[in-house]
Amino acid sequence: MNYKKDLLEYLACGHKGSDNAVFSKELEQHFSLDGRSIRRIISKLRQEGIPICSGPNGYYYAGSQQEINETIARLNDLVTGVSNARTGLLYAQSIQNHPTVEIIIRFEEV
Repeated sequence: MNYKKDLLEYLACGHKGSDNAVFSKELEQHFSLDGRSIRRIISKLRQEGIPICSGPNGYYYAGSQQEINETIARLNDLVTGVSNARTGLLYAQSIQNHPTVEIIIRFEEV
């Protein structure tokens, strides 16, 4: 079974446009794959320039340029979130690798 070709055909023929989106769970059952495999296949299709979009109601083959733009914006938000999380972890790592120094200043009356 060529999952990439079959998934593309399934979405292009039966799930064109956001109104016809299909949830990942349905794709998992239909193709007997886990969610991670579905996401990898969809990612590969997108990398090849195939307009597979996604939204709150699942995955679908793009029916318009606007749907593609909305998916791009959503993916950009995800990338930004991952990048910010990475930056936070790098910051946490730098704090962990450097011991805290406590400075005490005493004033004495003369």
